[in-house]
Amino acid sequence: MADCPKINIIFRSCDVVNAVNKSPRPFGLDKKTLIKICFNSLYKASKGYNCNIIVVGDNLSDEMKSFYLKNDIQLIEGVFGNDNSIRKTLNIASDFDESEWVYFCEDDYLHEPGFFENIVSLIKEKESLIPGRIRIKKLLKKRYITLLSFPRYFTKPGVVIFPCNYPDRYKPEYMEKSFIFKTSTSHWRQVSDTTFTFLIQVSDIKKYSRVLLKSSHRANDRYLSANLYGKSFFFNKLLCLSPLPSLSTHMHTETMSPTFGIERLVNQLKQEI
Repeated sequence: MADCPKINIIFRSCDVVNAVNKSPRPFGLDKKTLIKICFNSLYKASKGYNCNIIVVGDNLSDEMKSFYLKNDIQLIEGVFGNDNSIRKTLNIASDFDESEWVYFCEDDYLHEPGFFENIVSLIKEKESLIPGRIRIKKLLKKRYITLLSFPRYFTKPGVVIFPCNYPDRYKPEYMEKSFIFKTSTSHWRQVSDTTFTFLIQVSDIKKYSRVLLKSSHRANDRYLSANLYGKSFFFNKLLCLSPLPSLSTHMHTETMSPTFGIERLVNQLKQEI
C-alpha cells in the first residue's frame, strides 16, 4: 500500500502454558490450535501492508516451530519466561527507526480481516486528533482556563493503539468518561488500561523505556497503564485509543469483544490450518 507506515509486528508466543491467569479458552480450543488461529488471522490481515513479522518463541514445541517457519517471518527462539520475553521484545523494538511503529502482540489475540486498514488510517490521521479542550475550573470562580492556549503547559500527546474493545467497558461499574474520535474508516474511544498487546511508535518506546522495562517485572500491566496513559491530562503521558467496534479479541471466555464475529472467523481459520 502506498505511503503505508512501517509496522514491525513482534508476536510473543509460548505453547507450553495454556493461560497465565488460568482462564478457560473459548470453543474448547487447545493452546496450539488457538495460537495457530490467532497468528494466521494476523498474518492474513497484514498482507498488502508494510509489515515485518518477528516471532519471539518462548520454549516452543517442535510442532509450533515448524508451523511458524512455513511463513515469511523471523523466528527468535529461547527459554525466556513471561517477564524476560517482554524484555526481549522491547530490546528488539529499540533497534528500529524512530519513525516506525511496533505492534507488541501476545499469541492469544484474534484479528479481524480489516485490522490493518483501520490501524493504518489512524496512524496516518493521528495528527488531526486533539484530545478535547482540556479545562480547569478556577477556584471560587466560574471561569475556565483552556490549557491548549498555553503550549508551556500542554504538549499534544503521542498515540498508543490498543486494538481490543473489552466487554467490561460497557458495565456500569467500569464506565468512565472518555474522548471519542473519528477517522476516515472507524471510531476510537480513549482507554486508560491495556494488556501487553498494543501498537506504539518507536520514538515513544525509547522515550518511555523506563516505564516499559519496569512494567515487565511480573508482567505488571497495571503499572504500565497507570504510568503510560493519560486520562484527562497528558503531561508526559500518551493518549491510548481502542476501536469501536473492536478489531481484535482476547481469546478468553470472559474477555470476548462485543460486536465481533468471533465464532464465524474461528471456524473459517480452523479449516485453513
